Amino acid sequence: MSQLEWYRNFIAVYRASSVSGAAKLRHLSQPAVSQQLAALEAMVGVPLFLRTAKGMQPTARGQALYQQVFDSLDRLERVSRSLRGRDAPGATPLVRLGVPPDYFHAFALERLGNAGFELVVRFGEDRDLLSMLEVGALDAAVTTLKPTAKTLQHRLLAHKHFALIGPPTLELPPANLTPVELGAWLNARPWVSYSQELPNTRRFWQQHLRVRFEAKLSVVVPDLRSVLRAVELGYGLSILPEFLCRESLTAGRVQQVWPVRDLIQGEQWVLAFREVDSDRAEVIEVGDALTVWDDPAP
Repeated sequence: MSQLEWYRNFIAVYRASSVSGAAKLRHLSQPAVSQQLAALEAMVGVPLFLRTAKGMQPTARGQALYQQVFDSLDRLERVSRSLRGRDAPGATPLVRLGVPPDYFHAFALERLGNAGFELVVRFGEDRDLLSMLEVGALDAAVTTLKPTAKTLQHRLLAHKHFALIGPPTLELPPANLTPVELGAWLNARPWVSYSQELPNTRRFWQQHLRVRFEAKLSVVVPDLRSVLRAVELGYGLSILPEFLCRESLTAGRVQQVWPVRDLIQGEQWVLAFREVDSDRAEVIEVGDALTVWDDPAP
């Protein structure tokens, strides 16, 4: 076994924080990865990881070694990938994309239909997707969190705005209500939410209405598409991303209760990817397809 493979497995363990995770990334058995890591540690002369309940934690020497070798090996992987591509010009590229399920369903799916590559999608929360990306389990991830890992880069895709919506049969509040009066009006109606914490809703109440959120939650369901459907069926009001409810607003299945686009601080969608994949044509194509900066209000 070459020392180059020792370093590759060392990097995999470092990024996965576990031997089992590294074995999956490297398509090897756990004993094989463990043996190669032990051989590298024997050559270095000191432990590179501490075995803890939270996984493999790099020692100071392990951190230093990672900084010494990761960039060179990532660049070597890029060269190897380009050579494999030239050897098999007819092969269909594969992109493993991590996305939130609501974003993929309502926004990304229609924009990636003509992609010239095979697409394998994983759903998850922002931090989980970035973790999978960092260890090589994904090729790219769409999140509202910018990656902080040194091995990851990102590009901006679009703004994420919000809308306050209600069922089509709802009698809308008078347009001349003060913030406090609007808060009282909204508190008197039932609400539908993704979680009981309601971070965006409570932030809107605190910053703009200056009253406490005291409305009754009629439905709490951890799926934004189900929240939208519940609003359509008359369960209550909700604050949802514009991209998710745009079609329902246009079709009249829901209506905008109050304009909040400029009142609730928006977020930014970013496409995160490994530095070694920054020149991959498929990753660039995903970013181009999902970039929409002139997104109008619904």
